[in-house]
Amino acid sequence: MNDDAQTPGTLLLSGVQTRAALARFAGDEQRYRHWLIEFISYGPAIAGQIREAIVQGSHEQAIRLSHALKGRTGMLGMAELHSIALSLEMTLRNAEPSTLWLEELERTVDEMSREISSVLGAGAPLAGRSSDPTR
Repeated sequence: MNDDAQTPGTLLLSGVQTRAALARFAGDEQRYRHWLIEFISYGPAIAGQIREAIVQGSHEQAIRLSHALKGRTGMLGMAELHSIALSLEMTLRNAEPSTLWLEELERTVDEMSREISSVLGAGAPLAGRSSDPTR
């Protein structure tokens, strides 16, 4: 849930701790919005890259990509997505089955991308886009 009250200039994104994230951007809302909008394409793309790395047996690459996504989502205040990326990263590091965490990551990335697009009115059309290159 969002941690902000409704005030002019405040971003209200479901599942995003916008106040804390905005503080990490030194209060620069325009810059924060830029990175949120950029997530609309980055999120699904990196989720697809993680899946591809796992399918190809490149587990170190999948770990690096999961770690990068974890950092990006943490910076943007996406607490749930950050936690999922962390769980996926740790699952991969421990050589455990990752299918469930990967699917949860893809689903949540898609939801977050839709939320940002809906609230900010930005980004490419999302209909029919899949974060799984094998589908």
